[in-house]
Amino acid sequence: MITNYLSPLEFIITIKRLPSVEFFTQRTSIPGISVNPIEHPTPFKPTFEGGDRLNYDDLNLSFIVDEGMANYLEIFNWIKGYSFPENFDQYKNLTASQNALKSDISVKVLNSHKNPSMLIDYRDCFPVSLSEVTLDTTQTDVIYPEATVTFRYNYFDITSIS
Repeated sequence: MITNYLSPLEFIITIKRLPSVEFFTQRTSIPGISVNPIEHPTPFKPTFEGGDRLNYDDLNLSFIVDEGMANYLEIFNWIKGYSFPENFDQYKNLTASQNALKSDISVKVLNSHKNPSMLIDYRDCFPVSLSEVTLDTTQTDVIYPEATVTFRYNYFDITSIS
């Protein structure tokens, strides 16, 4: 069997709560996972066995900011709403909406024939940070501003589609 390399250029993001970010996403990564090994002391040196708790790294998405900043504002208002920095109505409006506090995110990884081969589902995601947007008049070419959003989530699963 001949195996092709995974192409980092071919993926489709689906974010129910953030349709504008979904369309403009440029970059993401599959987060790392780790466990803390369990140490067993002995008279000589400790021994270890597999951990009892799986730790997930953050999920980061980078996207081009659209002209009206709709995609940036989707995340900005989500973070602002659940952290209610000014008043409790911001939180109330967020929880009363259909989108609520958390959203699932799916990434379809495409194979060399541009067909979905893997599905990565992140469950109960919420943004924890949103990067700055740089505006720079000293650039000689138009380089469209990007922003990065960092999500926390409960877990993710990877499923083979092919």
